[in-house]
Amino acid sequence: KEKMKNKLLESSLADENIYIDLEEQVQSLIELQNITIGVTPFFKINGHYVYSDIHNANSLLFRKFDAGSDKDEISDYCKLLFRENDQPLLFENIEENMLDEVQCLRYYHLAGARSLILCPLKSDHELIGILEITSSEPGYLKPQHISKIENVIPLFTLGLEKSLEQLNSHVDSIIKKKFTAVQPSVEWKFTETSLKYIVNMHKKEEAFIERISFADVHPLYSAIDIRNSSTERSKSIKADIVEQLELAKKTVANIQSSISFPLLQEIEFKIEKYIVAASDILQSEEEILIHNFFTGQVASVFNHIRNTEEEVKNDIDQYFAALDPETGMRYNHRKDYEQSITRINETLSRFIDKEQSAAQKVYPHYFERFVTDGVEFNIYMGQSITPRKKFDEIYLRNLRMWQINLLAKAAIATHKLEAELTHKLRTTQLILCHSQPLAILFRTEERKFDVDGAYNIRYEIVKKRIDKVRVRDTNERLTQPGKIAIVYSQAKDAEEYTGYIEFLQNKNLLKPGIEKFDLEELQGVSGLKALRVDINFDDLDLDDKKKLSEITSRQLTGN
Repeated sequence: KEKMKNKLLESSLADENIYIDLEEQVQSLIELQNITIGVTPFFKINGHYVYSDIHNANSLLFRKFDAGSDKDEISDYCKLLFRENDQPLLFENIEENMLDEVQCLRYYHLAGARSLILCPLKSDHELIGILEITSSEPGYLKPQHISKIENVIPLFTLGLEKSLEQLNSHVDSIIKKKFTAVQPSVEWKFTETSLKYIVNMHKKEEAFIERISFADVHPLYSAIDIRNSSTERSKSIKADIVEQLELAKKTVANIQSSISFPLLQEIEFKIEKYIVAASDILQSEEEILIHNFFTGQVASVFNHIRNTEEEVKNDIDQYFAALDPETGMRYNHRKDYEQSITRINETLSRFIDKEQSAAQKVYPHYFERFVTDGVEFNIYMGQSITPRKKFDEIYLRNLRMWQINLLAKAAIATHKLEAELTHKLRTTQLILCHSQPLAILFRTEERKFDVDGAYNIRYEIVKKRIDKVRVRDTNERLTQPGKIAIVYSQAKDAEEYTGYIEFLQNKNLLKPGIEKFDLEELQGVSGLKALRVDINFDDLDLDDKKKLSEITSRQLTGN
């Protein structure tokens, strides 16, 4: 027992090698050879079952499962099975007539088990796993073996708790690093709040997690959008559909020249009908009908003929070979389009993250980036976020200069990329200037920061509505490829940004001239104005232009 305890505490149950030793020790403990042991974990993180290949490697129950939903169902069933019972269950002889009565037995039976002991492993009365002892020989495991194994069940529970704790910690560190808002600039606040909660729990006081919020922060918002991405997506889908219709038409003609099959005439009629429909603007309902036609009727008839008529098998094989094996649809143009979008987004994301890392050194701030068809990002900065470094307006001005500089350089990077893309997609650049500080609150459900308070909601409304805003009294979209648009509402903001623009024009990053517009009224928003300036894609190399961020930082901070 002591040897088993050390093994379980020193190693992780995720380690496959540990089971060879544990199996021998369990065999010795219950004085039986030819038994197999396993541990099936039922790990929950943030309220959801998680199935790690590492931790499930030694599960006898999950060995026959593929789908996560099936594992969810059997996990819930096992929790019900042991809800009122903390004692091991013995199935001395697993017979066919028992498989429907106890749901999980079927899977052990499939794995070759004919005699079985299931030991519940519980933590705080919650089932976190099952210790499994099986034999391929009916009647091999008996009641006396349960009494011998009961003493070591707590050790397996301890080992599983340790594995769950390690997994939880690992997942949490990855979430912090990759997905959540807990980044270095605000992590101190989360740590402080958590420590306060732990102290209150220790004191047996009423403990609750305090709201995490920051007052008087200055917001900066930018959006780099891929122009006409929806139109290009529709075009690529349509091109694939037309190609598949023509391919199916040719295949049907080839088959009919060799054999007579009445259903092919109906398919031929529908193909002609859909070719006419696809020659115009393809509606989403028609797209769904065509998709169902290909994956249903066409696939069914072609597969039947391929299996019964050897002389046309090659034609049908060629048809299916031209399709995506997972979707059963032509996927070339859509794939090219998606690769172009991905290439632009990855280029932008890498570039922005690198520049953003340098900007944090000027004055630490909160930064979040979202990838859609393009990239948008929010910045919040202020004394409440960085209490250990005195905030000064100079830092805000510096970051606004950095923002324009960044968008211009990002546009140059995607402009250079155009020649390498199968779809010639262009980007538009947008900045929203909001001169009043606001408050932000961490929303636990969404795991992100959002504006706090009714007054500040207007900022979020404007953000959501300006991407397609038009110049007043015209039909022209404000955002245009090759240009940076800056939306504002106060004259002093225009004056400030004009200074930044003129500086970057002097450095040859932007072209001469500034357009000034009044914008159309949006629902719930009026009085917006905009500046717009052309990006200079000529003369300077991007590497030269990158150096400008260093120049502007030094000039604005006086270093």
